[in-house]
This record gives sequence, structure tokens and C-alpha cells, in this order.
Amino acid sequence: MMNWLRRFMYGRYGGNDQLSMFLFVLYLILLVLGSIFRRGVPGSGLSVAGTILQTLCWVVVLFYFFRCFSKNIYKRSAENQKFLRMWYPVQNYFKFLKLCFRERNGVKKLYRCPKCHQTIRVPRGRGKIAITCPKCRFEFIKKT
Repeated sequence: MMNWLRRFMYGRYGGNDQLSMFLFVLYLILLVLGSIFRRGVPGSGLSVAGTILQTLCWVVVLFYFFRCFSKNIYKRSAENQKFLRMWYPVQNYFKFLKLCFRERNGVKKLYRCPKCHQTIRVPRGRGKIAITCPKCRFEFIKKT
């Protein structure tokens, strides 16, 4: 049985990348939300929100399996790269918010360089100061 599966998957993409993981997590979230909104008004069957969530759940899982069993490895890899170009700014924004939350009562304040988006830590309570980015040497003025 394992040899049959290996031969079947030979030359296929396999779906072991970040976009596939995102689709899998999205599927699980939609599945849970669909089960929560499954019941609408008592006696009327499925609610509209439950039906929409179930449909989206099926679309996501079908796209996941399409990517997994596809033989066009180049296109699936390009899809993943496109996803990563969109995902990294979102991921970096939430990392910055996490750092800001951690430093909220500390002696340093966090800013991002407007030019290169480098995170810069500056001392609190100094009033308006000119901050120079250590990466790109761009100077900007912020209140600490």
C-alpha cells in the first residue's frame, strides 16, 4: 500500500508549504464557525451564515487537495511565493504589535522607520527627538 502511495505521489506537489498550512488552518476555522452557525431559527434548518461557511469550507478544502495532487510543481511554487509576499507584511505587523505590547511599560518605546520599516527602540520620556534609523540612515522626528 505504501509503495502504491509513493508511486501515486511521485511528480506531484504534495502540499507541504506555507500556503497549504494556511489553507488547512483556514479550513479548520471555517469548520468550527460553520458548526457554531449551523443552526439558524429553530425548525428552519441551516442558517444562511452556516450555509455560506460550509460552502467556503468545501472550496478551501478542494483547493487544498487540488494543490496537493497537482503535477504542475512550478505553478504551485509560484502560488506559494505570491502568498508569502502578501503574508510577510501581515506577519511582521503582528510581530511589531507583540513587541510594542511587551514594551508598553518599559523604559524603551518602539518605532518603525517610515522608509525601511526597521524596528527602532528609543528611550521614553525625552520629548520630541530626531531618530536616525541604523539601517538606512533616514532621520525622522517622533515624540517619546
